[in-house]
Amino acid sequence: MRKLLISLFLAATISSPALALDTDRDQPIEVTADRFNGDEIKQTAIYSGNVVVTQGSMRLTGVRLELSITPKGYRHVVITGQPAHFKQQRDQKKAHIEEWVHADANCIVYDEETDTVTLTENASLNRTENGISKDMTSGERIVYDMRNARSNVQGTKGQRVTTIIAPRKSSEKNEPRTGTSLSSSTKLSTSKD
Repeated sequence: MRKLLISLFLAATISSPALALDTDRDQPIEVTADRFNGDEIKQTAIYSGNVVVTQGSMRLTGVRLELSITPKGYRHVVITGQPAHFKQQRDQKKAHIEEWVHADANCIVYDEETDTVTLTENASLNRTENGISKDMTSGERIVYDMRNARSNVQGTKGQRVTTIIAPRKSSEKNEPRTGTSLSSSTKLSTSKD
């Protein structure tokens, strides 16, 4: 049961193309912890003490991992730590550039029903290229909507939200952009009512 539950959770969470190395989903999942307590009737699994989850390039660590299946059949996962850590390599977009996504928070929650990942308490999300931090955001709470690729970052009264975006290299600035282009018009028309 524990392998099935954690396998289903991890398959759902790491299959997001924005975050995952495409080949990770085909790798075996390994969960290690000091203790495991599973209840098939309640559809819960709890790993505690030095929890480490790996699958391909993905590594998730914390003090406690709680996995449950809701009455509707959705997975709900909570990993806690001081902080809990997540890292995963992204698919390579450019030759010789190795990108990684890193997340840290005291609590990381995955909700399959809403397809969201929520980082709370000292939350940070960081993207590195060849080991160098490029883009980062931090706050008290970061909610990432995986379906719509949207983020919401909140601070607290004493802490503001911080975002750092790396400048593009001059060679990137000169690359043609793709997307919709507007055509020029030489004639304006008006409509009469």
